[in-house]
Amino acid sequence: MLWEAWKAYASDESHWLESQEKGLLKAEYLTGYILRLWFEEILDVSIFDLDFEPLLMVEEPGAALVPLKELERFQFVKGDGALIWPNPETGNYDERAIDLAPECVRFFCERYGKVVKPFEAAAT
Repeated sequence: MLWEAWKAYASDESHWLESQEKGLLKAEYLTGYILRLWFEEILDVSIFDLDFEPLLMVEEPGAALVPLKELERFQFVKGDGALIWPNPETGNYDERAIDLAPECVRFFCERYGKVVKPFEAAAT
């Protein structure tokens, strides 16, 4: 259901016409399947905690994300524009790396995540 909501959202072109996603600045493993995620904003950041357990363990995430069900692999994460789990053997971003687009991650953060620090637009 959660992944279906993302697919429906992503397939609606109107969401992307004026989109200017800056991307992820940082991702930090907290505990279990929870990550703290920093998104770049205009002159600020927003920070969310997102529990990936429902996305990985409750729902079928798709074959590409199945390796992340292993907690040891899930913990090895970074935010570098996208949400990236590098190749666990080399630490490189290569054919064994797993990534999620920042738009997808923000979608889940805004709907199901916990806001740690909201975006505060600069006063004009």
